[in-house]
Amino acid sequence: MLRYKQNLNLSVVCNLFLILAGFSSKISGEEVNQYKLKVEQRSRNIAVITIDQQVHLDYGLAYPMTYEFYIPNEGNEYSAFLRYRFSDDWIEMVEKTSNDFFNGIEAVRFDYIDSKAYVSVGFSSLSDSIYIMFEDGENQVEAIFDRISPYYDNRDAVVTSTADDWADWCHEKFIRTCRNFRAHNLWLSCAIVTNGVSADNWDDIQIQLDSGYVEAVAHSRTHPYVPYNDVEGEVAGSKEDIVENLELPAHNRYGENEYVYAWIAPYGEYDEQIDSMVSASKYLITRLYYGGDHGFSDWNEDLSKFDPIGVSMEVGPLWIGTTDTSELNDTFDEVVNIGGVYHVMCHPNILEWDQEYPWVHLEHISNRKNIWYVGYGHLQVYRFLQDVYPSQNLTAYENNKVMPASFILSQNYPNPFNPKTNFRIYSHKNTFINIAIYGLKGNHIRKIINKELSPGEYVMTWDGRDDLGRTTPAGIYFLSANDGHLLQTRKMVLIK
Repeated sequence: MLRYKQNLNLSVVCNLFLILAGFSSKISGEEVNQYKLKVEQRSRNIAVITIDQQVHLDYGLAYPMTYEFYIPNEGNEYSAFLRYRFSDDWIEMVEKTSNDFFNGIEAVRFDYIDSKAYVSVGFSSLSDSIYIMFEDGENQVEAIFDRISPYYDNRDAVVTSTADDWADWCHEKFIRTCRNFRAHNLWLSCAIVTNGVSADNWDDIQIQLDSGYVEAVAHSRTHPYVPYNDVEGEVAGSKEDIVENLELPAHNRYGENEYVYAWIAPYGEYDEQIDSMVSASKYLITRLYYGGDHGFSDWNEDLSKFDPIGVSMEVGPLWIGTTDTSELNDTFDEVVNIGGVYHVMCHPNILEWDQEYPWVHLEHISNRKNIWYVGYGHLQVYRFLQDVYPSQNLTAYENNKVMPASFILSQNYPNPFNPKTNFRIYSHKNTFINIAIYGLKGNHIRKIINKELSPGEYVMTWDGRDDLGRTTPAGIYFLSANDGHLLQTRKMVLIK
């Protein structure tokens, strides 16, 4: 396995300006759109993250994103500070380490070996901007923004859970399921059939939300078969019912506005009318009812949402479900090994808590420090900013822009990926650079470039093929870049 220790000189980054979406400028002779999300270095020591005002209002975006910064490797007592407006006082961020168990909170984690800071922070209704500053003791520190982490805190894999059919006929079973998932520190996104919930039971759902680890997602008003008699009422109306009857938690709020991010299709049935209404209702994702999906669906530019997607598997004795703990646990292990998303679903109405299998499986998948445990809707919000507005539309550095004082290889994006991924390199001078892809055992897979590059920033792509044009199998690969003085590697995960 290829390994390295980063050694960066970060003293000349005051003018660094990184756009994480389009901006009004020329790139390769083409016009691109105004930015949606950007990170810029406004002074020598302060990074500013700004979101488009309308995007902020449409989706809230309170769930913390993890922004990665290169930090000087001389220090070992760094602190990070946060504010939302220029006039606000700086607030020191909570520091966590890889030995801590935490999810979905605003925090900073420093990796002194790889000279990285992982800053997890969400947007606030106070402003459309986030200000970040680093200190080493009492001295301010210059840092270079690298990317948004693929997963929160740059975790290895994801676990998310959905539960279908919350209504009066299985109300108590849902409450028990929420409590049992919460006892394992597992998020459960509960799909509510809103016309099936009585006034008293809405109060009980609120208690579960307030107790934590529970997210409300929409599952129609009446759980109909396709075609719906009232598409707008079933899709948009069920979202309205949730907002009207519940006070959603902080990650689903922007001031007085509340957000429901996921639509769970009854019976897994779907058509174009429903798809259009999901878009008009500003859901981010539709979850269908089939197994074997361990990643993400594509973003639909026309409908401004992600395409529908299934789950990894169901726990329980129904349709795509299983009570075989070996099958359940092995599937989870396989997904974690490829760095994917393990999405387990259940029907609390038939989930058998008096049997051994749900307890064994929940114990197996829970409380791991390298796993991101997250509500299903919150996962889509994170990916929305991380993937829909990626750091691909980057202009070459102008003459008045100061480059980093060393050669830098960014992490590939997206990661995990299928079928292709992108990465950036920064060349601070005329440098002969060799970039290649290697397998897990160090075997050569693909030459990317082997030539001299002028100073500037370059965006490159790997399409998942080897030097002979053959498609490579799913698995772990290493992106390696060498400028003759410094070897840098990045771990990549190809999923199928």
